[in-house]
Amino acid sequence: MENHIKNITEMENILNETDSLISKMEVLIKKWKKNQNDFARLMSYYGSENWHKDREDDDAGIIPQDLPRGVLSEDAVHNTFGNRREISIELIKTGVADLE
Repeated sequence: MENHIKNITEMENILNETDSLISKMEVLIKKWKKNQNDFARLMSYYGSENWHKDREDDDAGIIPQDLPRGVLSEDAVHNTFGNRREISIELIKTGVADLE
């Protein structure tokens, strides 16, 4: 009997954790999809004529120093692009593994 209780409790915990993760993933996927257009706009801006002009203005001290401007660094946008790509790949791999 003790083995049954332990097994049922363990499986109940897995079920509850899985349901919790599903709920969180549903919210994140909606946010991810909503962000796709904004991210595309960021990628269009990055390296564009406007981006280069904004960087030049920042270097010239025209942009206020207290304005957050990580977007003007090459590394910040490049790293975000790479991280987003890696997450997308992991989502594909995880989805395929779940369906197999």
